[in-house]
Amino acid sequence: MDDDDDTPSPAPYAVAIKRASLHHHVVDKLREMVSRGDLPAGERLNEVALAQAIGVSRTPMREAVKLLASEGLLELLPGRGARVRQFSAEELFDVFDVLGALERHAIEIAVSKLTPKALTEIERLHNQMGEAYAKRNQKSYFKANQKLHALIVDLAGNPALSNTHMTLTKHSVHNRHETLISEQRWKESVAEHQAIFEAIVKADATLAGLLMLDHSRKTGAAVVDAARAANEIRASNRK
Repeated sequence: MDDDDDTPSPAPYAVAIKRASLHHHVVDKLREMVSRGDLPAGERLNEVALAQAIGVSRTPMREAVKLLASEGLLELLPGRGARVRQFSAEELFDVFDVLGALERHAIEIAVSKLTPKALTEIERLHNQMGEAYAKRNQKSYFKANQKLHALIVDLAGNPALSNTHMTLTKHSVHNRHETLISEQRWKESVAEHQAIFEAIVKADATLAGLLMLDHSRKTGAAVVDAARAANEIRASNRK
C-alpha cells in the first residue's frame, strides 16, 4: 500500500451533499411560500418560526434568506432580518413585458422543431391544467402552468434564453397567485392556453407565438392590477 495515498474519505463528500440537499430544500420551500402568498409582500420574516416549521436549524434558513434576497424576492433589513419584497405595479409590468417577448420567441423556435415526444409532454401538462381547472384546484393549476411555460422555453434549446426566463419567472410568480382569485381571468387563461395548444398541434409557429405574447400580456395586466390593489390595501393598513 502506498503510504502517500491522499485519497480522501468519502465522508466529507457525503456531508457536503447532504448539506447541499438541505439547502435546496429550504430555498425551494421558502420560495414556494412567497409565490403562494403564504408570506405576503412586505411581511417581515420570523426566521426562528420558519426554521421550526420547515424542520431545520437557523443556519440553512439564513442561507436561504440570503439567496432569495439576491434573487430579489426578499429584502435584507440591516440589523432587522428580512422581509418579503413588495414589487411595484411598474416593476411587474416591466417583467411581464420582457417575459412575453421571450416566450413568444421560445415557442416559435420550439414549434418549428417539435418532436412527437416533446408534443406528448406538452399535451400531458396541458391536460393537467385542464383537470386542475375542472376541480378548481388553483395550486395544481399554477404548478402545471409553470412547468408548461418552462418546458416550452427549454424546448427552444437556448441556454441564455432559458436562464433569463428562469430569473424573471422567479419575480413574476410573486403576486401571480392573486390573479387566479378572479374566476373570469382564470377562465380566460384556460381558453388562451387551449388556443396555444391547438396552434402547437397544427405546427403553426407564427400563430403560437402571437397567442403566447397575447396570453403573457393579459396575464401581466392581471398581475399588475392585483399588485396595485394589494399594495394600496397594505399601504392603507399601515396608516
